Parts: sequence; C-alpha cells; structure tokens
Amino acid sequence: MNNKIKNTQRYNFLSAFFAFLLWGSWSFYVNLNQSDLRSGIISGLAQGICSFVITLFITHLVEKQFNFYQNKWFKLILPPICTIFLTGSLLLTVHHLIQTPAILKTVTPALTVALLFAFFTNFKLYKQL
Repeated sequence: MNNKIKNTQRYNFLSAFFAFLLWGSWSFYVNLNQSDLRSGIISGLAQGICSFVITLFITHLVEKQFNFYQNKWFKLILPPICTIFLTGSLLLTVHHLIQTPAILKTVTPALTVALLFAFFTNFKLYKQL
C-alpha cells in the first residue's frame, strides 16, 4: 500500500492532552486516598506524563501496524491489542519503579479506556480503506 493512512496531528495532540488531564488527576486522587500527598503528586504526574506520551504512541503505533498488515482482519484486530499490550506493560513498569501505592486502581481504568481509544483510532483508519 503506497498511500499511508493517518490521523491528523490535531487529533493526536488533543487526545494526548486530555489523557494527561484525566488520568493524571485520577492517579492523584486514587493514590492520595491510599497514602499521602507526596505519593499522590508523584503518581499523578507520572501517570499524566505517561498517558500523554502513550496516547501519542498509541496513535503512531496503531497507524504503523495498520499500514503493515495486509489482511483486513489483522488490520482490524491486531493493532489495538498489540499496542495496548506493549504500552500497558511499560505503564505498569513505571508505576512499579516509582512505587505507586495503588497500581491496579491507577492503571486499570486508563488501560481500559486506552484499549477503547486504540480500537476507535484503528476503526477510523479502517473506514478510510
């Protein structure tokens, strides 16, 4: 396929910005209730920054995989699943390293929405076929 199918930069940035706000705030809230202010701030910032970067990475990685696979079913299913497996593993590692008190409560909602976002992003690309 010579013509690469892509999302707009505006879509990518706005998605990442809102992920930073939503999941950074969520992480702050969850971990503040589990521990202290310092843990809430550190985990909130880490989650916010990771969510921003991961969201940008999700759109990029989904696009690359989408354009890589030739089979339509592979294009539809594999990019979101493989992407969230990779980014989720990285996110869990970051929270483990910074000793986030409530890792599962912190990452489960974010990864669930990330998976839905990855499928939505992938479907947007799929509709352009």
